[in-house]
Amino acid sequence: MQEAQWWYANGRQSSGPVDLADLRQLQREGTVTARTLLWCEGMPSWRPLAELDQASTQVEVAPVLDIDAAPAAEGIAPSVGDPSDPYRAPVAAPDVAAAAGLEGEMALYASVVGGNFPIYRQRWRLDQGGIATGSGTWHWPAFLLGLIWMMYRKMYRLAAMWAGLLLLISVVETLLDVPDGLSLVITFALSITTGIFGNSWYLAHCQRLIAQARAVTGGDDARLRSELTARGGTSAVATLIAIVIAVVLSTVGAALAG
Repeated sequence: MQEAQWWYANGRQSSGPVDLADLRQLQREGTVTARTLLWCEGMPSWRPLAELDQASTQVEVAPVLDIDAAPAAEGIAPSVGDPSDPYRAPVAAPDVAAAAGLEGEMALYASVVGGNFPIYRQRWRLDQGGIATGSGTWHWPAFLLGLIWMMYRKMYRLAAMWAGLLLLISVVETLLDVPDGLSLVITFALSITTGIFGNSWYLAHCQRLIAQARAVTGGDDARLRSELTARGGTSAVATLIAIVIAVVLSTVGAALAG
């Protein structure tokens, strides 16, 4: 029987899943308190920790003072609850590494990347036994979308630097009265740059996330993969923000040119 996995929420952010041992540790650290909302598979809605001994859900939840007795969820699909509820039950991201039977470093990369890992596994030459590298490979989404792709892959620091570079180039082109033809060449060159280095940039981003996650999870492999799944993957919200930023940059560029 699989051990129950818990999500906890402070403010309007939810985190997890964590097992019961990690939940106890979070209680000792003060991250989880009596007022913290908790949820596990089978519960129809979030409940404060202090009320779990009175809750009646699809899965019997143990009293607060005996949290070790909480039974495991047995594959019950989570309820998404009221869409207006900011603490509605989350749909846990699939464990790509476990599903593919991966272990070691390969499993960590898979947890960060998510569903498209087989593609990056090939691009980074992870099966060739040497040091992972993205050099010498082409990345079409990075070439075509640039900033939007960076935000989609949660490379926020790189995206901020890239947006700043694009704005700087627009200002310089305006000040120097660069011809439209040359400006188009510069834009195309920037796109080619992202296409050439996109795989390498994303590899470096994933390696940085793995190092950060290791620093906070210790030697717990399951918790490490869970942390990487939460930190990695993609973001639809960030993609929408990137589109807005791209529109703003285009508007600013047009205004400067006008």
